[in-house]
This record gives sequence, structure tokens and C-alpha cells, in this order.
Amino acid sequence: MKKILALLIFSFLLLGCNKKTENKTEDLSSKLKVDTTQIKTVPLDNPNVNFSIHFKFQKGQTYQYRLASFTDDKKSFKADSIITQLVRQSIVYLADITLNDIDKDGVMEFSCNISSILMNALANGQVLNYQSGKTKDSTDLKTYAQYESLINNTFSLRVGKNGGILEIFRADKIVDKFLQLQKAPPTVTNEQKEGLRNSITQGELKPLLIQIFREMPSQTLMKDSSWANPQPETQFLIFKLENTNLFKVTGLEKYGSDTLASIEAGLKSIVSGDTKYEEHGTKVNFTRPQPTASGIIYFNLTKGCIQKSNVKTQVNISYTMEGPSPKGGKQKGLITEIVNSSNILELL
Repeated sequence: MKKILALLIFSFLLLGCNKKTENKTEDLSSKLKVDTTQIKTVPLDNPNVNFSIHFKFQKGQTYQYRLASFTDDKKSFKADSIITQLVRQSIVYLADITLNDIDKDGVMEFSCNISSILMNALANGQVLNYQSGKTKDSTDLKTYAQYESLINNTFSLRVGKNGGILEIFRADKIVDKFLQLQKAPPTVTNEQKEGLRNSITQGELKPLLIQIFREMPSQTLMKDSSWANPQPETQFLIFKLENTNLFKVTGLEKYGSDTLASIEAGLKSIVSGDTKYEEHGTKVNFTRPQPTASGIIYFNLTKGCIQKSNVKTQVNISYTMEGPSPKGGKQKGLITEIVNSSNILELL
């Protein structure tokens, strides 16, 4: 009888444990599912009142955001025949941010932990998948080291009182994990590590987190108020790119008991530089690219943080090439590429 009772108790505990695991898996699956629809709001009774945008994160409180990026990259090569390539990719991140401190100037210091990443891609017929916690094969982990190295390796960042990321630091664990997954030799120098740290923080983390900490104006706003945030000049192909992010308040809305400011996002882009390039006998003639962006940002004035945003970008690239042919003589070709991206941020 004692053995039967013990078996029944063990079975009960096992079922309970499995149930908890199932619930945890279902909860994570739900959190990784992106909501592409707009927030359901109702107009404010008086949408023309003045207001100010202030970040009001509570010290010690953890906020979870879902950040998703969807990209379609279609490229066409036209020479003797036409070859088309298509790459589609979706990446979803779950990021937990905690406000640790605010200095006398209002600069905020946060810790950030990326707890989950889900990546799916279709590259010219080849299917690629990665999910943190599920992808276990060492070869796959090496392939997806840029994602796996971020998981549960907490880092820090400093944010200005009006938003805008000032610094990302304490990312050494991410760098060490990346090198471990890549099976890097012990001869990696400190200079190489610093280059990798800069690549990760500025090339991967900052573009991701800037969606949470967008720089906002300090002045009082109202419906139809607008402002511009010039960005540092960047290199794009052979061109210099000067981008200015444009914003305009479209109204105030109620979201449950909270008040949201609805902000329209746009982009002004100045492209400069020569359109012609030549190397090793191959001549390239570019058409100037014209990047565009549009979208909507909902700033929660009650909570003092961004509630949701959905911003889409598009870049058209086109150029002709003329160079030596493997069969002798000259070969000409036309390359066109259209890259469409959508970035969706949600406070969970």
C-alpha cells in the first residue's frame, strides 16, 4: 500500500511539474507573438490641450518590451538572363529593462536583459530558424552566435533625461559568450575584443533599444506640434547619408485609464557623393538611393514611456555594372534591390 501511495504522490507531482512547464512554454509563445494591429484607443474629450513628454520609469521596476523586426530584401540581376533573389527575415526579442539610478542631471541608468529571441528566415528557398532555449546543436549555436550571446547576459545603458541612448556598457559577458560560441583562439587581443564590443553595442543593441528610448522634445507640445532629430552622417554604399528623423503630434487618445500621445514618424534624407565608381576594370554607375520611413509612435503620458510603435522603412538601390567577362570581352548588368523593413515595439 505504501508503494502504491508513493507512486500516486510521485505521479501527481510529475503531472503538476509538466503542467507548470506547459504553462511557461505557452506564456513564452504568447509573448513572442507579435501584434501587428494598431492600438485600440478612443479620442480624448479635449485633444487640443497642451502637454509635455517625460520619461517616468519607476526606479527598481522592471518593464518588459517586445521588439520585432521584419525585413524583405528583393534583389534582381539582369544581364543575359534575369536572376531574382529574395530574403525574408523576422526577429523577435523580449527585453527586460530596469531603472537603477537617476543622476542630478536627470540621466537614467538602466540594466537590460534580453531573455528570449526568435528568428525565422527564408533565404532563396533555404529555411533558417533559431530560438533561444530550443536551439541546442553546437554548430547551430555557432551560426547564430550573434543572437545566442545576448541571451541572459545583462548589460547597462545610460539614457538622457529626454531619451536618446548616451552609452551602452558592461557588455563584456556578451563579448565573451560570442567568442566562446565561435570557438575563438585564446590569442584574441584586447583591441580585437574592444572592436567586437563596439560592433555589438553600436551595431546591434543600440538600433534595437533606441526604439524604447527615442529622444523626445523638452518643450510643451500640442496637436500638430512637430520636431526633427538630425542623425550623425553615415556611409551608405559609396554615398554619404544625412538622415533627419521627423515627428508630428497627431492627437491625444485614451488607452484604458491612460493617456497616449499619437506621434507620426517620417524621414528626411540627403544623399551626397559621386554616382560613379571604378575598380579593377569594372565600372559601376549608381542611381542615388532615396530612403523613406513612416509610422506611428504611441507615447504613454501616464506611465511616462513608449507604449507601442510601428515604423516602416524602404530603400531602393539600383546600379549598372560593366566589366570584363570570363568569356572575354565586356559584360554589362543591371542590379536592382528593394529593402522593406518594419519595426514593431510593444510594452507588455
